[in-house]
Amino acid sequence: MKKTAVYAALALAATLIGGVSNSPAATAAPTPAPAPQAADASAAARADALDGFKRHLAEEVARRLGDRRLRDALIHELAGDGEADLAALLGSVPGTQDLAAYARDANSQILKLKGIEAEGALLQIRIDPQSVERISAGGTLVMATPSGDEKTVRTVVAYGSNGRTQELDAFRAPQRPVLIVGLDEHKSAELAQQTIRRYLTEAGIGGTDRSAADEPQTSNSLATRPVSTVFRIVNRDDHEPWYKGGPEIYAWVAGAGLDGKARVDQVEMPYITKEGTVYSPGQSLIEWSNFSWTSVDVVFMEHDDNSDLSGLIRAVVDGVLTVAGYEKYVPVADKIVAALPSGWTKDDDDWVDSCYNINRQTTDVHCAAIPSGMSLVLAFHWL
Repeated sequence: MKKTAVYAALALAATLIGGVSNSPAATAAPTPAPAPQAADASAAARADALDGFKRHLAEEVARRLGDRRLRDALIHELAGDGEADLAALLGSVPGTQDLAAYARDANSQILKLKGIEAEGALLQIRIDPQSVERISAGGTLVMATPSGDEKTVRTVVAYGSNGRTQELDAFRAPQRPVLIVGLDEHKSAELAQQTIRRYLTEAGIGGTDRSAADEPQTSNSLATRPVSTVFRIVNRDDHEPWYKGGPEIYAWVAGAGLDGKARVDQVEMPYITKEGTVYSPGQSLIEWSNFSWTSVDVVFMEHDDNSDLSGLIRAVVDGVLTVAGYEKYVPVADKIVAALPSGWTKDDDDWVDSCYNINRQTTDVHCAAIPSGMSLVLAFHWL
């Protein structure tokens, strides 16, 4: 990326987030600023700013691959799962402190652009774990994950240490090693969930946030919790290209709480890592003691590099609030899905599937996506 392009990306982000100083330091790295004005910017502009940060970092990492100290740090930090905190890695290498500072400041801007009101290291660098030992100056490419909807992406641009670019097929991983600058989807999902819950609470929508490891799955003679657990689940379409890795699936269980008001339980499903694989986790999906209705809806979603979390939050709030005052089940999932951002100009959380009118007796769950996004079989238990 030319310097003028880098400056343009920084200026765009500053405009979205609230302005930036005209000092030289302001053009050297993105300057954190208050976030309220970011909500007024278009989703496409947000995505462009996100991509500007990631592309600049990818190009700079590629350019510096000739430095053995950086290559050694990459091989060391990426050994194992193939993922590392980008700013921390750069900060550990002599001669890359300037880029580490850029990465830290860019991370702060990205949190604001995504509407996440929390702190955490999102920018990461990753590679296929089997390619770690093959990292070299001349044979390794570096790319940035695009924020555009992956359904519209056909090729992605990668950078070489010689400054040249190469287009890669978005649907087929290349044979040579590729370092990927992107966002930590696990951390992004965690921070996004916290932000969504905060706004749901402010809107008067109750609920809990759960993961697969949050509770014991064994029953006993004194069990008093009625739950429907996941007996078998298959993700038929995870929407993820090779450069994104595995999906980050979660579910919204929606209905009316015991107080008659709208309720949404968020359930993370980190064990779903591959499309088409059968999982039998025994995870509690529906805690019936949380709901006054005898039936609920479940919406399956997939976390992504969404640059406008506010749109997702509005969809949940607007859709679920329609149940307030109803004593018996009414469909909720379709109202949530109808209010979701289109996602055609940015990589928003993808809708995977919606499942309707689930009750305690439901085993084979009816879901709406065509073609099927999720295959689900439940089992009712007392825990």
